Amino acid sequence: MAKGRRYDITLRLDDIHDLFEPPVANYFSDEPRYTSGIETIIDELKPKALTVKARTTITLPESRLEPDLEQKIRAALTRYCQHKIWQNKHELIALRWKGLKALQDGLIFLAICLLVSALFENAGFLPEFLRRFLGEGFLIAGWVSLWHPIEVLLYEWWPFSRENRMYAAIMTMEIIVKADE
Repeated sequence: MAKGRRYDITLRLDDIHDLFEPPVANYFSDEPRYTSGIETIIDELKPKALTVKARTTITLPESRLEPDLEQKIRAALTRYCQHKIWQNKHELIALRWKGLKALQDGLIFLAICLLVSALFENAGFLPEFLRRFLGEGFLIAGWVSLWHPIEVLLYEWWPFSRENRMYAAIMTMEIIVKADE
């Protein structure tokens, strides 16, 4: 939840490895956990404005606490987030290539459809309604072929950009580790 100008996230972990690995689900527990701690952090941040700082408090059993644990967690989260940002950047490169290739194919198809449309519109041997139907049909089909490349190039990159901003926020968030009460 946001308090003032900060989001507070609390993770109750049985082991620090549960931060990155999903725990074994205990369905008999009053508070069963099904996801890893990092997935919980991501789920908490997804609907939030990332202009506000986040703070995550990780509670562990006292026997699991060790010296410099906060620094170890920070380093592990940074490595994890840097890797995810790297993956997203490569996905974006592949997505742009896909969009440009689809745009190339779409433009070729549009050109062919415009040519066929003009041929049908000028085909005097066909009835007027059929010339118009085929001419406008090919014109529409040609323009529709550009929808997918435009969608890819204009909109499909947004989730990757959002995720990268979220991972950057995780790398800079405050981490507090304390014993479970």
